[in-house]
Amino acid sequence: MNELFNKDKLLSIFEYLNERLRENQLQLEITVYGGSIMTMVYDNRPATKDIDCVLSDVNHSLLENILQEVKFTFGLNDDWLNEDIKEPLKSLIKEDKEVYRVYSNFKILKPKAEQLLAMKILAARPEPAKDFVDAFILCKELGIRNKADLFNIISNYVPLKLIGERQIKFIK
Repeated sequence: MNELFNKDKLLSIFEYLNERLRENQLQLEITVYGGSIMTMVYDNRPATKDIDCVLSDVNHSLLENILQEVKFTFGLNDDWLNEDIKEPLKSLIKEDKEVYRVYSNFKILKPKAEQLLAMKILAARPEPAKDFVDAFILCKELGIRNKADLFNIISNYVPLKLIGERQIKFIK
């Protein structure tokens, strides 16, 4: 099944996950990135096929059973929870996270809009990736109107030596 998640589906998954965590007396903190956060916070389009995230350290065997139950209940792909974001995060100068939502046993963090924008610029993937649309939405949200303001934000999160020809074209 290659269905895209919309905001309601993502929140249903998170509520269900919280219930399973509560039943197992397990606390989990997750930082959500990319399309999932764009879908939930900035734009309600069904824009993501997985949840890019980083999970806190917990009892992994117990958590794995819970995640399998969530996958089965919602008919999700094996890769519905994607921690590949850990690699690009190593390139960041700093992370600015804030609380997005708190459940009884589950806390969702998200990067601040400025960091998310810097990450979208760094990725600068061509369509069908939504990086350009997402960057436009974030620029609008942050009131960015010129390249100087944009580079000022980017330089707070990404070493400028990582901004290459692809990113420059993307910014133009």
